[in-house]
Amino acid sequence: MAYCDYDFYLNVYFGDAIAEEDFPRLSERASDYIRAATKGLSDAADGWQLEAVKKCTCAIADILLDESIMTAAAFSGEQAVSSETVGSWSRSYKASSFSGTEAAYIDGRKREALRLYLGALPAFAGLFGVRSYPCRHL
Repeated sequence: MAYCDYDFYLNVYFGDAIAEEDFPRLSERASDYIRAATKGLSDAADGWQLEAVKKCTCAIADILLDESIMTAAAFSGEQAVSSETVGSWSRSYKASSFSGTEAAYIDGRKREALRLYLGALPAFAGLFGVRSYPCRHL
């Protein structure tokens, strides 16, 4: 089950990239990603920690949209123009593909979203390479 709905995406996260009809699919996939990354701990979040999980869901849903656009372009069969010359007209095409560099970029953005929204929360301490320290007053 997705952690947030489209109303949250629009009015709390202030997202504007995902169309309403695409949001259920992307938020469900984002929620699954978060659930796996947190080893299920995200299902027990409540209060302000649940708000962070919802915002993380929105951020990862945006990244999944970018990923789907990139892969659709790579596997569409259309060739992208890599260069054009006007005098003695010439046009060169590059091969369409989804490179390892692009995949690593998308994966890195997902990990950064996890760190940004969930990394410092006590419930997820240490899962994303960010340590959470309790507040100590003198």
